[in-house]
Amino acid sequence: MILQALCEYYDRKKATDNPLPPPGFEDKEIPFVIVLSEDGRFILLRDTRELQDKGKPVAQSFIVPQGPKRMGGKAYETAYCLWDHYGYVLNQPKMARPGSDPSAKETDMAAKQHQAFIELVSNLHKEVQNDDGVKAVHAFLANEAEKEKVRASPEFQECLKIPGCNLTFQLVTENHLICQSAQVQSWIHERPSVGDNELGTCLVTGEKTNIARLHPSVKGVWGAQMAGANIVSFNIDSFSSWGKDKGNNAPVGEDAAFKYTTALNQLLRTDSPTRLQLNETSMIWWSSGENALEADMSSFFNDAPKDDPEQGTRAVKQLFESLHSGAAHNSEGRERFYLLGLSPNAARISIRFWQVGTVAEFSERLGQWFKDTEIISRNFEYPPLKPLLRSTALLGKDENLPPHLIGETVRSILMGLPLPASLLQAAIKRIKAEQGHISFHRASLIKGYLNRLYRYRQSSNKEITMAYNPEEKRIGYRLGCLFAILEKLQTDANPGLNATIRDRYYSSASCTPRAVFGTLMRLHAHHLKKLPHHGQRVNMEKRIAAVMADINEFPAHLPLEDQGLFAIGYYHQRQELFTKKGTETSKVQTEGAEA
Repeated sequence: MILQALCEYYDRKKATDNPLPPPGFEDKEIPFVIVLSEDGRFILLRDTRELQDKGKPVAQSFIVPQGPKRMGGKAYETAYCLWDHYGYVLNQPKMARPGSDPSAKETDMAAKQHQAFIELVSNLHKEVQNDDGVKAVHAFLANEAEKEKVRASPEFQECLKIPGCNLTFQLVTENHLICQSAQVQSWIHERPSVGDNELGTCLVTGEKTNIARLHPSVKGVWGAQMAGANIVSFNIDSFSSWGKDKGNNAPVGEDAAFKYTTALNQLLRTDSPTRLQLNETSMIWWSSGENALEADMSSFFNDAPKDDPEQGTRAVKQLFESLHSGAAHNSEGRERFYLLGLSPNAARISIRFWQVGTVAEFSERLGQWFKDTEIISRNFEYPPLKPLLRSTALLGKDENLPPHLIGETVRSILMGLPLPASLLQAAIKRIKAEQGHISFHRASLIKGYLNRLYRYRQSSNKEITMAYNPEEKRIGYRLGCLFAILEKLQTDANPGLNATIRDRYYSSASCTPRAVFGTLMRLHAHHLKKLPHHGQRVNMEKRIAAVMADINEFPAHLPLEDQGLFAIGYYHQRQELFTKKGTETSKVQTEGAEA
C-alpha cells in the first residue's frame, strides 16, 4: 500500500509543471559546476550555493543521471555519468581539512576513482559522438593542466570544505548541464538493464516485468546512512526464502522501484514543504491530488517562518472556513491523504507509522485539535504544535523533549485519540519547576489534553471552555480559581511585592491543597485589611465567597488530571481578573494576566 501510494504520487507529479526526474535520473544537490569551453578548457568553477535560514549555504539541486549503488571492495569502479565527487572528477584525495596532506591510501583511492570516471566518459564519447558537451569533458579529462587549473582556483578551497563535494560540467555557451543534453538523455534511456534481474510479477503494479534486484537508495531520513538506506532490502541470507535472493524475495518491478524511491527522495528533501522532522522520525505527507491541506500541513505543526509570522494563523482560519462552509467535504475533500513516519534502523529504514484517510477526515481531526486547545489570551492565536511541546521542555529547547513525544503527539492528533499521558506530566512538572508559571502555551496544551481525554472516555465530565466558566464546579478548577484570587488580593494589598504566594505555594496548593489552603485563608484576612478602598474589599470578599460556595472541604491530594484543572482554573481566573469589563471585545489590561 505504501509503495503503491508513492508510485501514484510520482505519476501525479508527472502531469504538473514541476515533474519528478524521469527514469534513469535523480534530483541531486551539486555545490559546484565546472564551466568549460567547447574545446575542453577550464573557464570557471561556479558556486551554486545560496544562503538560507541561519546563514547556512545550501547547494542548488539539479536533475542528473541516477547514480548506481556502490557496493563491495571494488565500489570505486562505479562512476556516475558526468557528475560525481571530486575524487572521481578531479583525482582529488579526501583530506582531513583543506591544506593538509592526504594519506597514501586516500591518494591511491582517488586515482582509481578518477580512472573509472575517465573510462565512463570515454565510452560515452564513443557512443555519443555528436554531443559538444561530451567532447569538451573528454578533452578536459585528457588534459592534466586544465584539471590543475580547477584545483588551483580559489573556489576549489571552498569545495574541499565539503566532504565528498559533488561536481558536474557545463558548457559556457549553454544554460543546461552537459549531462542534461538531449543526446545524453537518449543514451541513458536506451541503456539496457545492468545485472541479472529476473522476470516476474510486480507486487505494486501487478504487471509482468523485470524485477529490481536492488532498490535505489532513500536519502533524507535523519540518522540513516549518508549514502542512503532502503525500505525494501534483504542483506542477510536468513531473510531470504525459497531460493530467492535480494529483491526477488519481495518482487517489485524496476519501474515501480524507481518511482517510489524518487517520490520518497522528493518528499524527504531538506526544503520539502511536505516534510516535518519529529526528533528522530521524519514525517512526510501527500495526497492523491493538490489541495490546501497538503500545502498547509506543516503550518499546523512547525514554527512560523520569521518572514511570515502569520502563516500558521492564516492556515488555521482557512481550515475552519473550509469545515464551516462544507468545502472540505467536496470532491477535493474525498481525495486520499497519506501520512508516513520514517526513522533510521541498523540495516534499513523503519516505518514508524502509516495513516491513510481522506482530506476531509484529516481536516476534521485537525479542526478538532485547534478547538480543543483554543484558550483566551491577550493576543488570541492558534499556535502550531512545536511551541506547545517546547513549553514542556527544560529551557524551552527542542533537544530536551523526550525522543518519542513529538511523534506520539502528532499521531494522536491525526487519529483523533487522547494525547500521551506523559505530555500532561511534562507540562505539570515544568509549571511546578518554574513556581507556577502557566503560560498561554502550557494552558492551551493542558486544556487540549483534558478535553480529548474526556471525549475519548465518553464520561459525564464536560469539556473545558475557552474562557473562565463560573459554572465549572470541579474541585481542581475551583481551587485554581481561588488560588488566583488570593494571589491578586495579596498583590493589591502589597504593591511592588517581589514574590507572591504563587512562588512559594503553587506546587503544594495544586498537589496537597489541605496542607496549604488553611494557611492561605488565614493570610487573606490580613490582606483584606490592607486594601486602600472599601469597594475593593467588598468585591474581593464577594469573589472569594462565590468560589468557596462550591468547595465543601480542601482535599488532601489532587490526582494529575485535577492538577491540570487547577492550572486551567488559575489561568482562566487570572485572565478574568485582569480583563476590562464593558467592552465589546475583552482586552487584558496588563502583562500580569498571563502568569
